[in-house]
Amino acid sequence: MLCIKCGASLPEGANFCHMCGKKQALQKKKNLRRANGTGTVYRLAGRRKRPWVAAKNKIIIGYYATKTDALEALGRLSSFPLTERYNLTFADVYSQWSEEHFSEIGPSGVETYENAYRIFSSLHNAKFRSLRKKDFQMVIDQHRSKSHSSLSKYKQLITQMSDWAIREEIITTSFAKFVKLPENTKKEKEIFSPSDIKKLEKDKSESARIVLMLLATGMRIGELFSLPLSSYHESYVIGGSKTEAGRNRIIPIRPEGREHFSYFAQSATGPLLLSGYSGQRLPDNFRKRDYYPLLEKLHIKRKTPHATRHTYTSRAIKEGLAPEVLQEILGHADYSTTVNIYNHFDPDTLVQAVNVAAVTNALLTNQN
Repeated sequence: MLCIKCGASLPEGANFCHMCGKKQALQKKKNLRRANGTGTVYRLAGRRKRPWVAAKNKIIIGYYATKTDALEALGRLSSFPLTERYNLTFADVYSQWSEEHFSEIGPSGVETYENAYRIFSSLHNAKFRSLRKKDFQMVIDQHRSKSHSSLSKYKQLITQMSDWAIREEIITTSFAKFVKLPENTKKEKEIFSPSDIKKLEKDKSESARIVLMLLATGMRIGELFSLPLSSYHESYVIGGSKTEAGRNRIIPIRPEGREHFSYFAQSATGPLLLSGYSGQRLPDNFRKRDYYPLLEKLHIKRKTPHATRHTYTSRAIKEGLAPEVLQEILGHADYSTTVNIYNHFDPDTLVQAVNVAAVTNALLTNQN
């Protein structure tokens, strides 16, 4: 660069001329205007965490911490027509979200989300961008009679869909997270009594055999129905799903349940252990068409298939199975989950435990 007064050659960016001492007037970079139709970026007044706004065709794309972030957001949209993006319905978002998410979870998880999706059937054709908290809340309130666990799954679905839609810049706010669930009134988990189990053992039907298999392993119903035949090893199986801790774990089979596993292994007609089962091969169908009718036929109080898992855990703890072993079998990452959710002690067991502890303490005291 040259001095603006004497014309001396100066280093690029110099503030003063070393020859005449004249302060140099630095040229300002031109702020290039975005081409028409590519959107605009502007800053909101006041102190905000995300003051920069990216907008296109009078539609706000999102709010950002820096101008660079806002410009990058517009750049990502340049090849995706806004009308197509913002016209996506609830069903469209579910389809695209599930295509990405379902590859990371097991069949049981997929079934849970599909059931939750059907609950929101009244919103399937609505534009996802137009849905608000009241729309989601209305559906939840219509199903207040459902268990708190089921309602939590419904909210989990719309929350994950909303998070995905924010990431894809379809919406800017997750209204799903503001949905309120009814207060969770904890109920005592039901388990199968010894008399219930005897009724199942006498029945000998394939449906009864499956329930006894669940009682003998503590497996989730979805885990059993998706178990490969090759994972069966007479006294144990290798399988599991839902969590990282639960996948591909070794699950011992209680002695009284091994004949039922052997029965289905010998009658298998495909790659799955239960492929030869003549009833409903999908867990949800089994519950409705086989499991609940079986309980009614045998005069067993209605309880969910998950009660088999509760029963297995309670029996294992009462029989003295080491906590870390039980945690591994059930596939829980945290042992507190095993105890807090699945442990069920009846009064006789608690009294017996206290009596044994008292006698043991007395013996130790006498020895000392």
